[in-house]
Amino acid sequence: MRILAIETSSPRGSVALTNGVTLIATAEHREPSAHAERMLPLVASTLASAAWSRTSIDRIAVGVGPGSFVGLRVGIALAEGLSLGLGRPVVGVPSLSAMLWALAGEHGGPRAALLDARRTEVFCAAEAADGSPLIEPCAVPLSEVRTLLLPLGEGLAVAGEVVSSLGLSQTWLRGPALDLPHAHAIAMLARTREADGKGVVPEYVRGPGATKPNLPPSPLTPR
Repeated sequence: MRILAIETSSPRGSVALTNGVTLIATAEHREPSAHAERMLPLVASTLASAAWSRTSIDRIAVGVGPGSFVGLRVGIALAEGLSLGLGRPVVGVPSLSAMLWALAGEHGGPRAALLDARRTEVFCAAEAADGSPLIEPCAVPLSEVRTLLLPLGEGLAVAGEVVSSLGLSQTWLRGPALDLPHAHAIAMLARTREADGKGVVPEYVRGPGATKPNLPPSPLTPR
């Protein structure tokens, strides 16, 4: 199965092409706030480097977060646009699950993935050695991360570049697919997921944080 995967939940945007379990090509960028401009050309250049036509793709996969609101909208819109244009199914994959999948290849015990959520918070998810969930994706204040992870034991390994600022005692593993969600892991997980035909739904975990302004009544509003 040929899969085109897109991941834009973090400051890094990445694309991957896989055929079964084989990684064919990958590319990424890390230009601030540039997903909207960079991702479609990145998809085109990656397909060209692999000598794949768009019509040769069997499935499209996309990271659905949690992560950047804007980034997720860009990635999902691109994936759904390609799905509609090519008549191929699109599958959403949780971005923290992609980090955990990569971490499982490096660590056989319990593991946690952490992603910068801004606003002095961290997105977090954790799973046991057998892959069963220990912590469902959530947004956690920085001050509470250690307390949240402590019950998972000393054998816990963590992934995520944000770990450097948290002072955790757990084993911190680094790598391109461990520091941030990557399209390669999205593609690998998408192999075993089926599109439900309802479209891709982003996993924001929390609201946008916008507050409705307390404005005086409009003089044009009927009384």
